[in-house]
Amino acid sequence: MGKNGLYAYAGKILRINLSNGDISTEATEKYAQEWLGASGIATAILYNEVKPWVSPYAPSNRLIFSAGTLVGTLAPGACRMIGESINTLTGGFATSNCDSFFGFELKFAGYDAIILQGKANSPVYLWIKDGQVEIRDASHLWNQTTWETLDMIRQEHRDDGIHVLSIGPAGENLVRGACIIQDRARAMGRCGLGGVMGSKNLKAIAARGTGAIEVADPERFMKAVDSARAMYDKSNTVALNRQFGSAICIRAKQEVCGIPYKNFQFLTIPDDMLERLDQEKLNAKYKVRNMSHPACCVACGRFWRIDEGPYAGYEGEGFQFEALADFNCKLGIDDPTFTIQANAYCNQLGLDIDLAAETIAWAMECYEKGILQKSDVDNLNVEWGNAEVVLELIRKTAYREGFGEILSEGVAKAAEIIGRESSYYAMHIKGQDLYEVIRGAIGWGLGCTTSTRGGGHTTGAPVCETIMAIDPKQAEKIYGVTTATKPLSYQGKVKMVEFFEEFHRINNSLGICHYNTVWSDVWLPGFPEYAELYSAATGYETSVDAMRWKARRQLNIEKAFNLLRTNLDRKDDYPTPRDMNEPVPDGKIAGWKLERKDWDALLDEYYESHHWDKETSFPTRKCLEELDLKGVADDLEKAGKLGR
Repeated sequence: MGKNGLYAYAGKILRINLSNGDISTEATEKYAQEWLGASGIATAILYNEVKPWVSPYAPSNRLIFSAGTLVGTLAPGACRMIGESINTLTGGFATSNCDSFFGFELKFAGYDAIILQGKANSPVYLWIKDGQVEIRDASHLWNQTTWETLDMIRQEHRDDGIHVLSIGPAGENLVRGACIIQDRARAMGRCGLGGVMGSKNLKAIAARGTGAIEVADPERFMKAVDSARAMYDKSNTVALNRQFGSAICIRAKQEVCGIPYKNFQFLTIPDDMLERLDQEKLNAKYKVRNMSHPACCVACGRFWRIDEGPYAGYEGEGFQFEALADFNCKLGIDDPTFTIQANAYCNQLGLDIDLAAETIAWAMECYEKGILQKSDVDNLNVEWGNAEVVLELIRKTAYREGFGEILSEGVAKAAEIIGRESSYYAMHIKGQDLYEVIRGAIGWGLGCTTSTRGGGHTTGAPVCETIMAIDPKQAEKIYGVTTATKPLSYQGKVKMVEFFEEFHRINNSLGICHYNTVWSDVWLPGFPEYAELYSAATGYETSVDAMRWKARRQLNIEKAFNLLRTNLDRKDDYPTPRDMNEPVPDGKIAGWKLERKDWDALLDEYYESHHWDKETSFPTRKCLEELDLKGVADDLEKAGKLGR
């Protein structure tokens, strides 16, 4: 066997109680066969150890970081790690992940995961190096940006090879949308994990490892690696992502009405704005080189330099489509260099770009409609396209200053505070700020609205509906659905969402980037390839069906976690009021709208397929016991939330 009796894993899980300084370890083997890896293990620990009455910022809450099972190996796309806790915006399940050098360093240092609890008396950071763990004073790091924190830690240890997870001022100030930044530009963006970290007085975690990860059957594993890697060179989607990143999809999104222009009032952007955001032109002007992470086969990151205009002097990682949609499209700003600046500023402050952009877009629309006055917004001109004001509101949000105190709570709570019928313009799912366009793509919308973490497209939403380059015949072969690439069809979309609910959880457990998989292009690795890679790496012979069963098990635990601590149920699996009430205003599908009866039928089909109660969305005992979750069924029954 490998180290500590396991292959593919480092073998140990690190436990740290920040209240009393206790540091201990337990064997990863305790969880390795029952769960597939990072996300599955973290979800099980979170459910078992965090009582339903614990709040996100309570010392007894857990914050769990875990590197994927295949991270540290040559498995294609194995470059990600996850963070899980209680969601600061929904009160329910929180999960977020990022591309990560840190995950490699953590495993090479001897640990698969870190479980944090308690609260330090004063600011601290963790220093992990080759099996040694220290809780160090971080008073000199407090009030610093994430970029400054990274530089200061590297200088302190005289090692530029150290990688760091850190929070910025937003996390220190317990902003609901605070995120955790890996080094400078990769964020665990959603669910407010930065605030949870800040509530524990934990500024950063730094790791350095010189060990290695062993696989069970090297010859079989390398054969599986070579077979999977060969798939990337045949993919046009990969070629485009390598050159332009995910922002290349802006024209495809324009075609299918998938852009949230001016706070989702419109679903396409003006033609002149589209031309200004053309990725080929921007690459030619600003791109210096590609950027990537170990094992990634796509390399969608780009290093940009701005040498003119108001943001001249910036050098660093550029943006992906989500940032472009948030800062250019949602706020009506047509300068592409602004998105580079705003995205970098949020990274420095440790602030989720989706929350920052949505709260400001809501404020702009309310200002436009006369719901907010100048006196409400610190006498700022909160008008569409005002880039200077946007940067100031981002700063105010991170520091909870003035109107930023309201924005820092997220758009759902901000609208509740303001009142005046402003909630209609607050675009969120289950309380978490939304970037995704829901109307216009049924499967994508269903995956986002039913997500256990509250909105988001990476826990079940199928991207193929909104990317025109996907091969319809191959999509039908994989999903078994003839309408896979027909955005407005309700038929077969439940089956597609189920496919990706399971697939995304497998990816998040193994540490696989979705863009390296069949989610991004139907010709890339999928269930069969990752079942083979996992089996060869760990020595646990696992079929596709067995992997999918474990993923369904994890989904049901996430669902139960929400039910035991929140009032989230069927009523919260609907699109926003704007999505349900307003026809698509522009583009090729202008005039089309979601209908309540059709969405109700879609949810009925979704719940029936999951063996959940149609009236409430609660899992049934039969469903849970078939997944070997009798204890979870008992918990839900005691709470009065077991489905019939």
